Amino acid sequence: MKLKGVALFWCKLKDIKGSFLRITVLVFILVMAGCGDDSPKNSDGVSAHSQPLNTASEASKGGMAVVALAGDPDVLNPLIRRSVIAGAVLAEILDTLTEMSEDFTYEPRIAESWELAPDSLSITYHLKPWQWEDGTPLTAEDVAFSFELFRNSEVASPSRSLFSDVVRAEVIDSRTLKYHFNRIFPDPLSRTGHSILPKHVVSNLDPSQVNQWDINQHPVSSGPFRFQSWDHSRELVLTRNEAYPLEHAMLDRVSFRIIQESAARVLSLEAGEVDFVSGISTSDAKRLAQRDDLKIMPVGGRRFYYLMWNCRNPRFTDALTRRALSHAIDRDRMINTLLDGYAEPAVGPVAQVVWNYSKELKADAYDPEGCKSLLEEAGWHDNNGDGILERDGNDLEFEILTRQSDPIRSEGVVIIRENFRDIGAKVSIRSLELASGLALLRKGDYDAYFGAMNPNLYGDPTGTVHSASIDAFNNGFYSNSKVDSLLEVALAIPNRVEAQPVWNQLQLELQRDPPSAYLFCPMRLDVVSTRIRNVRSHVLSPYNNLMEWWIAPEDRKYRLK
Repeated sequence: MKLKGVALFWCKLKDIKGSFLRITVLVFILVMAGCGDDSPKNSDGVSAHSQPLNTASEASKGGMAVVALAGDPDVLNPLIRRSVIAGAVLAEILDTLTEMSEDFTYEPRIAESWELAPDSLSITYHLKPWQWEDGTPLTAEDVAFSFELFRNSEVASPSRSLFSDVVRAEVIDSRTLKYHFNRIFPDPLSRTGHSILPKHVVSNLDPSQVNQWDINQHPVSSGPFRFQSWDHSRELVLTRNEAYPLEHAMLDRVSFRIIQESAARVLSLEAGEVDFVSGISTSDAKRLAQRDDLKIMPVGGRRFYYLMWNCRNPRFTDALTRRALSHAIDRDRMINTLLDGYAEPAVGPVAQVVWNYSKELKADAYDPEGCKSLLEEAGWHDNNGDGILERDGNDLEFEILTRQSDPIRSEGVVIIRENFRDIGAKVSIRSLELASGLALLRKGDYDAYFGAMNPNLYGDPTGTVHSASIDAFNNGFYSNSKVDSLLEVALAIPNRVEAQPVWNQLQLELQRDPPSAYLFCPMRLDVVSTRIRNVRSHVLSPYNNLMEWWIAPEDRKYRLK
């Protein structure tokens, strides 16, 4: 009897009265099913069958989880990868010296311990006994060699600039190495958190030909999972790394199914073809939340939407005007209308989940009357009675530039325009595709920009608010000498407790003199089948604790061969 038919026949048993009869028939079915397995198999020899979910509570190793991905990784070489998807997959294959934990502190991985020098200009790591999946020891030589590859101009790694303030990685012995810095950091571990490649595999390869390396498609594992296969645009499969020096992963296998269309990913989830989908829409979440076999996991705190002012525009040169306009925006309306409540008001450019975020501040309140009072204080008046405020011969009239193909922005900018109209500002909207909009942004050819940002998890907003970053990512041309000074002081204090008051002062100053109106932080909505246990989706990664996921034997859908 085919197992596919077992599930269908079991559904019919619900109509049979009497528990003894149902149990008797079920036993007969299972005995007959055990006589053979002719169910369809994929290219990995995996056969699918259905079993009812069970509420067993003891974790056990085994089984396969199927995770939907929105696209292929660009490449499985950390030196040259650019995509977020590649980073998420590589995080399961390659371990680093330390790992950022769920509370955003660092915990040991390959490193057993570390010491920061008294002058804070170097950090020394002591490595655990470790090995690559092929049994070769992973040593300090691998770590230092990998660091030099990231810095090698022939490799031209997209991550190269992250290590510009590290002078060198010095090998002390096979299990000890020291990184030397050219300045002090409050978070030195973040400056040494690069991936590690196997020197015995890549040392003889030409760095200028890195795009042709075999490990781009077949990486060598030092992490909890090892690479098994990659059928491009269809499926990427990882299996448990039995050579992993720490506690082994619970799952035997993880299948990453490549499903580019968001609607198709959700349909595959509903059909039971995949177990996990990250980043579903709020409308899908409302519908799927009604199902007992699925669990919605809202994850928030990092990404935020903002309205950035061009501080070279005469309308926005003064802090009082920018602060007033922030109070004109109804954040709660935007959150409830655009995101069905799956968001929280944004406060500033520091991610609300990182260690140095100031808990003393609150988001700007929606206060149209207070906004009008501040604008009047800033010199804005409706002198001619046309309903539009003016100052120094300039009407409070401006254009908001935003991006096409993002419903949150296209609908949200309409709400913002209405809010500004109510306080005496005349606003027009210009929506462009991404490349064209960014070109105008970089040239400063705009008045205000409605955008979204994923700030770094190091809590350092230098790239967007320091005056030295105006030629980089400070596209609002924001310049505040006090902000510059506070940033430089905070970044030079390695002790987090001592640095926190300075970070608080900085964020208070950014609220007093805002480069942008910070609007809301949407939640990422992930959904998982209830047959997968212990899933803790996190802002760091949807699969942040993948090695701890497990499936009870009675809930396993795939026979692995």
